[in-house]
Formats: sequence, structure tokens, C-alpha cells
Amino acid sequence: MRSNLVLISCLSLLLTACGSSDTGTMPIQGSDHSLTLIREKPYLWSDGWELAVVVSRMPDCMRRHHLKHAPDAAFKMEVFHTEQGGWILHQGKRWYVADTTSCQLQKFETKPPEPGVFVGSFEDKSGTLKFVQSPELKKQGDSPAQ
Repeated sequence: MRSNLVLISCLSLLLTACGSSDTGTMPIQGSDHSLTLIREKPYLWSDGWELAVVVSRMPDCMRRHHLKHAPDAAFKMEVFHTEQGGWILHQGKRWYVADTTSCQLQKFETKPPEPGVFVGSFEDKSGTLKFVQSPELKKQGDSPAQ
């Protein structure tokens, strides 16, 4: 009887510890002004990723916004910068706009006509979420905010 309890305890610990969580950050102006993408898989058998984005401009604001569920296959979220200073996020068929002035996020119902300048993307690189800056910005030596 005691061995069954130990076995059940071990299995329940194993099942709760099988999830994974990953973050990638796009610095805008230092570490206090950024967009951070969080993807979580609560369990090993979970289908796809739970997503959230943290919009921060410290010390004024920092907010976490939940995004729609994303499939496992070829994870990528593109980031564009608008002339008005907003950040357009594109993942799959979904489009969002993040405002770092007020730390707000809003979903577009349809694709924006001109999303702005492509600054880079959040991508899965060997199982780790990373922000990869646009090759054009790298050549110019610009950060995403410039």
C-alpha cells in the first residue's frame, strides 16, 4: 500500500513538472522599455502554446496581455514599428498593436493596410524563444526603436 502511494506521488510530480515556459525580449530603449513574448506549454501533452506579451516602459507602466493560443509548428511572431510609434505584432492569421506609451494591447479584426517597418521576429531557435532583429536594421546598426 505504501509503495502505491509513493508511486502515485512520483507520477503526479512528474506530470505537473512536464510543462515548459519560454520568454524572448525585444529591447526598445534599454532594459526598461521593451516587448517580451512569453510562451507556455502547461503539460507535455499540451497542444500548442499559451501566449502572452508584456508591454513595459518602466517606471511608468508594465502590463501582461494574453494572446490567442498558437500551434506548435514553426513558431514565429513578426514585429513591425509604425510611424505613430506603435508596435504591430503578427502571428499566424492574427494581428495586434502594442502601445508602449500606455502599455496597452489591442487585436486587429483584419490585417492592417500597412503594418510599418519590419524590425524583427520572435522565433524558436533550437527550442528556445529568441528575438531576431531584421537584417536590414542590423546593417544600419539601429535598435528597433530608432
